[in-house]
Amino acid sequence: MSEPADVARPLALKMARVLHAAAAVLAGHGLLLWLVDALHDRLPAPPEAIGAVLFWLLAVPALVLTRPFTPLFWKLGLMNAPGWFAWPKALGVALAYGAWIVALLVVAWLVRLAGRSRAPYVDGRAGE
Repeated sequence: MSEPADVARPLALKMARVLHAAAAVLAGHGLLLWLVDALHDRLPAPPEAIGAVLFWLLAVPALVLTRPFTPLFWKLGLMNAPGWFAWPKALGVALAYGAWIVALLVVAWLVRLAGRSRAPYVDGRAGE
């Protein structure tokens, strides 16, 4: 008889898709954050309400995502500390976003790999 076939479980595939989507959303957020930063000096100042919304939608998630890397960023000189508040430099934010995206894609790959089962052949057809 032939070798048993690898059969992917539907839940593992859905979970891998969710993790891929989360990585794509994170990449999109990082691109939007970079675009706003790049255009910040060229555009007129937004009204105060829009500035607050942009802060909560762009800066706060970026600060939360870079928080685990803060000690490393201090050692590498990738932190700005002009006063009482410190935040990562642009390269630090890019490295943190890249690390999170790679981590999500690796976990998605591991979930997909763990979701594959070796199904035995029954009458020449793969069973589930």
